[in-house]
Amino acid sequence: MLAALLILPLVPHPAQARSFIRDAEVEHTLRTMTAPILEAAELNPDDVRLFIVNDDSINAYVAGGLNIFIHTGLILNSQNPHMLMGVVAHETGHIAGAHLALLSGASEQASVGALLSMVLGAAAAIGGSGDAAAAIMTGGQSAAMRNLLSHYRGNEQQADQAGIRFMRAAGLSPKGMLDMFEVLRRNEQQHGGNQDPYLRTHPLTKERIAVLRSAVMGAETTGELPESTQVAYARTIAKLYAFLEPPEKTFARYPKDATDEPSLLAHAVAYFRTPDLPKALASVDRLIAKNPKDAFAYDLKGQILFEHGKIQDAITAYTKAEELEPKNALILSDLGRSHLALNSPQAYEKAAQLLQEATAIDPTHSASFHHLGEAYGKKGEMGKSYLAFAQESLLINNPKDALQYAKLAKDQLKSDSMQTLTADDIIADAQRLLKEQKKATP
Repeated sequence: MLAALLILPLVPHPAQARSFIRDAEVEHTLRTMTAPILEAAELNPDDVRLFIVNDDSINAYVAGGLNIFIHTGLILNSQNPHMLMGVVAHETGHIAGAHLALLSGASEQASVGALLSMVLGAAAAIGGSGDAAAAIMTGGQSAAMRNLLSHYRGNEQQADQAGIRFMRAAGLSPKGMLDMFEVLRRNEQQHGGNQDPYLRTHPLTKERIAVLRSAVMGAETTGELPESTQVAYARTIAKLYAFLEPPEKTFARYPKDATDEPSLLAHAVAYFRTPDLPKALASVDRLIAKNPKDAFAYDLKGQILFEHGKIQDAITAYTKAEELEPKNALILSDLGRSHLALNSPQAYEKAAQLLQEATAIDPTHSASFHHLGEAYGKKGEMGKSYLAFAQESLLINNPKDALQYAKLAKDQLKSDSMQTLTADDIIADAQRLLKEQKKATP
């Protein structure tokens, strides 16, 4: 539901739901595709966070610093990797041009949870769900959202030109940016006033399109991508489609007799959702047979097995995925959650170890902190348990619970510990957010 600000594993949602999708393979593919663009902009790819918003509108934006938000609608409506990369290059142009300076200072300093809440509220408002947006956002976040919707408009051509430079420097064809904008322009002409949200934040004037077309025509870069990138992109499209659309639509788009990687991946997800465990496992095993070093196929197999209660088999699959793709926070998190489900002292110790590593690598994944809190609780380490739940609460923008858990953590932890300092930081953030909410209350 819209009001539930959670950073979730990749699960099916209603088409109108807005939440954040987390999936190891999808995020890895997007990061791999965008890294050359970010490097061309002299940005460290590890410093830029990519968030996938479960919203079927065609939209992307930056907010709160080095954070790029991409709607599933934009990903699924791209027709090739260059189109998706072109949009990311454009958004990178906004970051490199310091266009975020027009956002309120409060949004720059907000906790991750408050920022994500603001972004979901902005997505709801852009899409026309004003009531939903009001339920999600409070106080200064409203002003930040208004800036988020408007701050781009005076900087579009600058971001276009910067994006073209970045794509050329990365050896990519900037034609993808033009192709995506041409699609949006045609959509604008076809639907008149019922514009796509991207067009409301990124108005496409005739002059801008003409300048962009001229710049692209002057580009000599062919921008051919490796086959591995093409396949990874196609798999991302297939996986998102299969999780977000009904199984019957997935099988219509990816026929059951198809044997290419994207189709096998889509089949596995569709059968998983049907649910048909034997066929889901058969499809994912065929995918693994094509490439025994496919970490993300094992990751999906682990998810399928876990959701069907096959915990030990899920651990085997997730362990293989972690061996092939080490230091992936989402795989570590799912492996830790699986150990936690074994309900034994040894399993709790292993779960805590894995989940602590996952949260250190990615401190934005609320589910990892939730399971870490459970693991520490099972071990009887209540101070650490309360602290993990406090961190989860802050990530889901629940400052009241964050404050309570952090105070409980301080009561249990040693006064000179690093955990106590973290608890103090959470208390300060939670108190500030509660004050903002109080000011916003009529």
